[in-house]
Amino acid sequence: MLVVLWEACFSGLATGPSELFKFLESTHLLLCAVVWFNTLTVLIHFFSKLIHRERPGRFLWWQLAVGLAASYVFYGGIWKVLPAEFFRVSIVLSFVIGIFSCITIVALWKERSRQTSPRSKSDWSPAVIFFTWMIAFILISTMLLLTPGATKEPISFTDAFFTCASAISITGLTCVDVASTFTPLGKIVLLIDIQIGAMGVMTFSYFVLLMVGKQLAVRDRVAISSLLDQQGVNVIPALIKAVIFITFSVELIGAGILYMLWKGAPGVPQDNLWFLALFHAVSAFCNAGISLFPQNMAEACVAHDKAVQGIMMLLTLAGTLGFSVYLEALTRLRNRLTGKRNPIRWHTHSWLVVRVTLIVMGVGTIGLALLAALEPSAHLQSADYDLWESLWNTIGRSAGFTITDISTYGQGYHLFLCLLMFVGGNPAGTGGGVFAPVVALCILEVLRVLRGQQDLELHGRRIARNTVERAMATVVLSTFWIFAGTMLLTLAEPTIAQSVNGTIKLLFLEISAYTTTGFSIVNPAELSDFSKFFISANMIFGRVGMFTFMLIFIKQKEPSPLRYPETRLPLT
Repeated sequence: MLVVLWEACFSGLATGPSELFKFLESTHLLLCAVVWFNTLTVLIHFFSKLIHRERPGRFLWWQLAVGLAASYVFYGGIWKVLPAEFFRVSIVLSFVIGIFSCITIVALWKERSRQTSPRSKSDWSPAVIFFTWMIAFILISTMLLLTPGATKEPISFTDAFFTCASAISITGLTCVDVASTFTPLGKIVLLIDIQIGAMGVMTFSYFVLLMVGKQLAVRDRVAISSLLDQQGVNVIPALIKAVIFITFSVELIGAGILYMLWKGAPGVPQDNLWFLALFHAVSAFCNAGISLFPQNMAEACVAHDKAVQGIMMLLTLAGTLGFSVYLEALTRLRNRLTGKRNPIRWHTHSWLVVRVTLIVMGVGTIGLALLAALEPSAHLQSADYDLWESLWNTIGRSAGFTITDISTYGQGYHLFLCLLMFVGGNPAGTGGGVFAPVVALCILEVLRVLRGQQDLELHGRRIARNTVERAMATVVLSTFWIFAGTMLLTLAEPTIAQSVNGTIKLLFLEISAYTTTGFSIVNPAELSDFSKFFISANMIFGRVGMFTFMLIFIKQKEPSPLRYPETRLPLT
């Protein structure tokens, strides 16, 4: 893997995209030696298992199969037994072997660390682990983008960090043109960042451990349940498998449909069309909003293609629903196929997510359409606004894909978009925002107080008080952070702040970054380096979650058995 990365980053792709699979010819023998040594090691380990009458694990079988296949491909390439095209396969297989080796090292390290110091990680909360992994991947991706093979022309560290933070946090704000700035290697780095950011590196790593036959420790299940907002550690293995299965299945189906729609379409680049379709399918399902078209989805070849836009909206909506909803749906489907009886009621979370999503879509579409019709704006003078565009922007409240220049809309339209971005998607999904069910719980809690009810009841269930309190805390903390961030941006960007509607522009940018949306009426390239780093921090905090992020610094106290006498304070 190091040999492939070195050649790709510093010598191979710098000569152009046509050299994508030719840059390793000078180190072919070195790669071959490394692969053969690795395969020999795995083979010895495999036979030692058989000699000691131990059953080889599933992961060892995979290692041996890929190693033998890679060894034969390298043998065929060196002695001209196989055509030269198989050299591409050897590169892919060598990467897979490197990934297998990394997985083995991590698994052994985790097992050794548990045996030697089982309490060494007791103070590491899931929030700290997730935040640390995000920062690590952003820095690694930034270093890769700064190499000569990743960009057609050098970019600054600030722009590279901003782009990687946007991809990892699945936001979509970019200060460079992705299509013209990055080589195929740079685009692949961004694609991997988007995928890892959407699924979560911890989710993917735990999935690999499950696939190779490893059992998750209770602490690992608690960590992933906290990150995915899922109650109950017993369903975590099934949820992780559902996350990976649904993600890859939906993305591949979407990429296939986009490929067929774009095949031979005028204005759509036909070179590497499969990668173009795959990139946009992944970006849409992950709600990343990053496009390989210079003008995002407002490019002339796709701005009026309703079929492509419909697929993009379906992919975006599929990502925002949340994986726990899919897990329950798959469980019910499996029970019906196997003759088992399903519970009469759906889980309250799934029930609430579906209804809140439909309500937000309906209210958002109608609200944006009314504002576009009633409010004068430059956009209405240049094009006809319709319900389709309102629906697109409503569904894109957590994705950031644009089919028109949203900076030409009116102020009321921008403020309503801010509200939609703040609401965002749903927990355990790829959408951003504070999440629609969280906002719904806050509204229902206010109604409960006004009605004088004792408990918040929903779907025939009493909502736990800590759930309601966490929802209220999330909204309050997010609101304070957004307004504090907007004030800081007005100080850091006086030129924009003093322009026409400058404060609204900066507020829009702050909400878009914090809610990991990607809509922008300000060009991020015009921001200072300080503002770019601050916006990057907003995207990271928004992806982690403000409530979760605060738990990194505030240690929760154990409940005290003592309670003070109750008192009342005047509020009106």
